[in-house]
Amino acid sequence: MDSYLSSNQDYYNKGYEAGNVESHVFRMYGRILRYEFGMDGSKGERILDFGCGQGSAAFFFKRNGFDVYGVDISEVDIGVAKNCMPDIKDHFMVIPPRPDSSDIFFGGGFDLIVSVQTLYYLDNEDMKIRLQTLNNMLKDDGFVYFTMMSKKHYTYEYAKPHTNGLSKVDFNLPRISVKDLYTQFTDSEEEMIEKFNMFEPIHVGYYDQKLRSDEGGIFHYTFFGKKKKQ
Repeated sequence: MDSYLSSNQDYYNKGYEAGNVESHVFRMYGRILRYEFGMDGSKGERILDFGCGQGSAAFFFKRNGFDVYGVDISEVDIGVAKNCMPDIKDHFMVIPPRPDSSDIFFGGGFDLIVSVQTLYYLDNEDMKIRLQTLNNMLKDDGFVYFTMMSKKHYTYEYAKPHTNGLSKVDFNLPRISVKDLYTQFTDSEEEMIEKFNMFEPIHVGYYDQKLRSDEGGIFHYTFFGKKKKQ
């Protein structure tokens, strides 16, 4: 395994506490998925959360009637997700950090694939492979919702160029210390469209917040799109 993948896996194997669904997930559901496309969970639509962490987004969608599945590289976080949803614990699994072009999780055939604050831990080459596999797992009329860390995110100040689209991030702040975390930063909405040009863009936006005076904002771009017709 490449050293950057191993280093990032080590970081997230410690666990990442995120027990509640974020506003940029449930607002996407209300403002886009349900409002614009009538996908509200009433038909048991299949959702894959790629990089599901502790399953907070999966739990939100499950509560609304969706048939949810989740994968993550963190064994600790997948364990939490299974404990939180024991009735569907077989819908969650740990996957290797490196994507494989043959990956098909849970048989594929998803109506929606969500990947929040995850894809930017892949370099350009691995990202291309992963996006192709996610596209393969979508139904012909399926949708995607992805987020990418912006150069306006406070950690960009501590980033140094690495290779193949990645930056190496190291910092030591009162709340959090990070060493050898490899991240891909995005510069604009136009770059988001280019990164995800495998999919047809529908809505591109962003979210941000700042809660501590000794940390900056957490600006992320968002991409909502759909599978292109063959």
